[in-house]
Amino acid sequence: MVENLSRHITLRLIKSGILKDDDIELYIYAIQYLFLIINPTIIFTIYCIATDNTLIGLIEVLVFLLIRKYSGGYHCQSSTVCLVFSVIVLITMAWLSSVLKPSLFLFIALIIADVELVIKGPIISINHSVSDTEKKYYHRYLATILLLLNILIVITSLWHLYHISSCISIVIIFCFLLHILCITKKNRKLYY
Repeated sequence: MVENLSRHITLRLIKSGILKDDDIELYIYAIQYLFLIINPTIIFTIYCIATDNTLIGLIEVLVFLLIRKYSGGYHCQSSTVCLVFSVIVLITMAWLSSVLKPSLFLFIALIIADVELVIKGPIISINHSVSDTEKKYYHRYLATILLLLNILIVITSLWHLYHISSCISIVIIFCFLLHILCITKKNRKLYY
């Protein structure tokens, strides 16, 4: 669906003279990527405004994008599935952040997630080439980001800002779950 819409828009833009037809596939990819960023963001923003969770939503998106950039993780095979999956993941994290308070269970899950992300991260798709130097760079930044986020979790918990500490914890745990999806038997050959 997203691929076809991107192709249609690209061909229209070429026909109208806005784009040149020298690299159609690149234009299609760019428009498709734009849809995959804008649509979940708009839907998630509407959800956060409707549930009065705009601060949690903003924190969630910033933390998720930061960790995901350096940790890697699961990628859907279809852009339509990616779009739906992204919206479901974002809304689920926001909902959990609003209902879960820091607890021993959340703390244990966070430690497991931190350890796995640092040991296995980054998990890179075979479709995205990364040099060993870049992988080491990503790993170092990921470990630093997780350390800083865990310090922030402790500080916000001490200040009784439980929604913020839960939100950051849940995002880290979801990034861990996206790692686990990569190392299942079916997906293992697609990541390194």
